[in-house]
Amino acid sequence: MVLFGLVASASAGALVGVDYVPSGLGDQAWVSEEQLSGTGVAERDGLLVPPLRSFGGGVWGRNGVLFGFSMARIATTTTTSSSGTRSVRMAVRPAVDYRRWFMEPKPGKALAYFTTGLHGVLPFTQEVADDPGNEEKVALNEAADADRNRIGALGAQVGVGAEIRLDNGLGLGMKTVLVAHRSQASDNQSQTVSSLIRPETSLSISFWF
Repeated sequence: MVLFGLVASASAGALVGVDYVPSGLGDQAWVSEEQLSGTGVAERDGLLVPPLRSFGGGVWGRNGVLFGFSMARIATTTTTSSSGTRSVRMAVRPAVDYRRWFMEPKPGKALAYFTTGLHGVLPFTQEVADDPGNEEKVALNEAADADRNRIGALGAQVGVGAEIRLDNGLGLGMKTVLVAHRSQASDNQSQTVSSLIRPETSLSISFWF
């Protein structure tokens, strides 16, 4: 009850915006080194996490909790005179970030903040064929499981940012973070764990309500 009263009495509002993360040599090298997952919808394949990324959430006092969401889905259906197949690859990526300003985020002055967050990539894959035999059914399930393992992942980030909040509710800023990303793939014979830590700097436009 006390906590509710403190939150209700704080200066609360809403914040929405977009981050722009330009691609660089690292993204080109990732493609040229054939590091893509082959599914088209994994974290680093380019569809699930585009250069423009939207976010939104609540702000109270010097604290903010912001949420992000993206989804990518590729479905292919092949039909012949005797049979048909359907392949689905989908990923859902929820994200949550906590932001702590070093000063009261009032309009008309430069603001600096600390940020940290978590994200996950939830996979869905499906391989379906008309009247498959036992061996074909096993092969289809194995292909779907392999892609599901390549898509699923967990990640976290931590960093700092700076922005200016104008009197009309518009905010302009930048942010730089270290992003850690971990995925795991396994089959009957082996298990592969992949991790990536990389810097990411973005420009942002936000709207305060």
